[in-house]
Amino acid sequence: MPRVREFGVGFENLHPREFAAHARRAEEMGFGTFWVPEDPFYRGAFTVASAIACNTSKIKIGLGIVNPYLRHPALTAMEFAALDEISDGRAILGIGAGLKDWIEGRLKIPYTKPTAAMRETIEIIRRFFRGEEVTYAGKVFQTERIKLSFKPVRSEIPIYLGILGPKNCELTGEAADGLLLSIMSSPAYVKFAMDHVRVGLAKSGREERAFSVGAYIFSSISEDERSARDRLRPIVAIMISLMAPQPTTPIFAAAGLPAETIRSFGESFARGKVPVDMVTDEMLDTFTVAGSPARCRENLSRLLEAGMTSPVFFEVPGVPPQQTMDDAHRHLIPYFT
Repeated sequence: MPRVREFGVGFENLHPREFAAHARRAEEMGFGTFWVPEDPFYRGAFTVASAIACNTSKIKIGLGIVNPYLRHPALTAMEFAALDEISDGRAILGIGAGLKDWIEGRLKIPYTKPTAAMRETIEIIRRFFRGEEVTYAGKVFQTERIKLSFKPVRSEIPIYLGILGPKNCELTGEAADGLLLSIMSSPAYVKFAMDHVRVGLAKSGREERAFSVGAYIFSSISEDERSARDRLRPIVAIMISLMAPQPTTPIFAAAGLPAETIRSFGESFARGKVPVDMVTDEMLDTFTVAGSPARCRENLSRLLEAGMTSPVFFEVPGVPPQQTMDDAHRHLIPYFT
């Protein structure tokens, strides 16, 4: 079977003390990274990550992802430098433009030039960490003679991008250290993303073997295959429904899911029904790792063969985080390391 560079876990809707406790356990079990999302309107990622840093000693702590529009890049640099101090250089900064509907539609913050916003964020933050006084005139962000008042733990930090489309995949290969793909990433979509990442890597003259490719994965593993798969049907139905306003997104297009099917999910959801009955077995195999241990190993292998190096087992509503970690540790990790 293909080898995994490292396994990660990620959870979202927990109390900070629960985050810390599960991160300690993930560290003891040998997971490489513990990822903390920052979605509206959950707990702030920097605060949660600091709690994790104070209660662990080895595991890396990924922010996956923070948004350039909600925090100026200079503020993100300040926050991350402090987190990197607390964690003794174990932090990973994930950046992504997020959804226009949230940023502009609900928060009323202009969603301007997302690709330029991410590129400029990377440039400004890297200059901060190198100790420069930063004067910057970009298309989205501007600064005038600003500098950190303390020396960061590291002058070079790992920056990952959480993105979707081809142009941003290319930017990731050109300017970032890793890629963190979305939940619902299929093997076909991973291959699509990596084809464009390689264009960026070629521009920057870097080798693919040094580049990390992760994705949040919904997993459900049990000898009772039907139960394991049925457990994920509701969350897959919800995720497809929430993404229905963008039925041609590369996540669906690469996987060969027709736009008409996606719209049907959205229409059902808008009427107040979670369209669980519309989630086919093929969709489960395309978008999740679910079923018997053997089936899950097969599905994970397909993701790795497409270019993924660092899968992240993500929170499944209704499934205890401990179970998600235990199942991956028992049924998957020994076969891929």
